[in-house]
Amino acid sequence: MSGKRRSPKSKGTLSAIVSVLVFLLFVFVIYQASSGGESSPVSSVPSPTQETAASPGPSKALPTLGAMDMYIIDVGQGDSIFLRSPTGKTMLVDAGEAGEFETIDAFLKTLGVTKLDVVVATHPHSDHIGAMYKVIRAYEIGTFYMPDIAHTTSTFEKMLDALEEKDVSVKRAEASGETYLPWSNDVTVRILSPIEGNDADADDLNDWSVVLHISFGNSSILLTGDAEKAAEARILETYPEEVLRATVLKAGHHGSSTSSSDAFLDAVNPEIAVISCGEGNDYGHPHAETLERYASRGMEVYRTDLGGTLHLIFTAQGVSVETEK
Repeated sequence: MSGKRRSPKSKGTLSAIVSVLVFLLFVFVIYQASSGGESSPVSSVPSPTQETAASPGPSKALPTLGAMDMYIIDVGQGDSIFLRSPTGKTMLVDAGEAGEFETIDAFLKTLGVTKLDVVVATHPHSDHIGAMYKVIRAYEIGTFYMPDIAHTTSTFEKMLDALEEKDVSVKRAEASGETYLPWSNDVTVRILSPIEGNDADADDLNDWSVVLHISFGNSSILLTGDAEKAAEARILETYPEEVLRATVLKAGHHGSSTSSSDAFLDAVNPEIAVISCGEGNDYGHPHAETLERYASRGMEVYRTDLGGTLHLIFTAQGVSVETEK
């Protein structure tokens, strides 16, 4: 008879091997269950815990669940502020000097931002709009807001040219009665300045700054651009204190003594001040007088020259601040 037949002994050996394998698999399953582990594919996307460990500070890309995130981006002696609403809407207020585009671009890419639903240019000074033309060319923009004031600089002209090239919808930022900026349904954004008819004689571009009151839950922030005491006085004349109240004040004009008057601080009554300024800047910002006014009111002060990019987390309960350094 050709070929070989498997003997009963060979069958028994195979059965024993199968039994051992089944037993080992059973032991492995029991071990995994007892240790709380679960077999899963390896993911290239870091968990929130992993990401926090790898990138401490305010640069984490994942949004804070149920909160509004605001970042005072460290662009040296200038302003650039990024906001993301709980529903994922994005806003950029100012864009620092032209050389800071790489900083802003890298930061937005870290957060996975490809579109800016709203962009605000508070006023035409280069430390606020210097990199704006590059931002306009690099990102899809929903609506662009700016005050109705022109400037003769090439920086301003480049911004206007980029807006025209990209056919961006541009709207005048001006307060007329109760003027709200539509952005995200869960966040209220009100334009407080420049005030219609009241700023026609303002010679200082700083006093044309777009001032925004942004509130979410029980907390709010007042973004003041470079508004100085003349603009602050007009705001105080126009609005009752309950409109101006804010948990956080973005210090006007980088903490200069020309802003943050006593009367204005009394009306806003902030708990926290955030200051965007460059380390060792030539202007001496923030000025000692301003810091003294903040200290006398018991305000917490956070500065980009000392803390790097600042991350403000607004929840229904309140606001917290994280620093990069």
